[in-house]
Amino acid sequence: MKNEKTLDKIYSHIDQLIDGYADLSETREADKKFWEYAEKNIFQGNQYLKERELEAILYDIAYFNERQGFMYGFNYALELIGRPELLDNVRKSIESADTNR
Repeated sequence: MKNEKTLDKIYSHIDQLIDGYADLSETREADKKFWEYAEKNIFQGNQYLKERELEAILYDIAYFNERQGFMYGFNYALELIGRPELLDNVRKSIESADTNR
């Protein structure tokens, strides 16, 4: 893949490349739910873990972290090519698609 090393550097250090980088509220909430569940059910030695609940919580963490990474990375890519205004067009397209559902 072209530019694989450069892309890997960006992927591995995006938090250091973007001013004001912080976890999004959805990401923090998913992480908080996991640790609350773990504290209540896993760390207390509960033998009757509800696998589906644990699975849903873990998938939420993965989803929101992946989403956050994509959002930050896409925005950063637009800044790199000097076209951050394209993000507004993408955002409008997504909002339009969501309203037409």
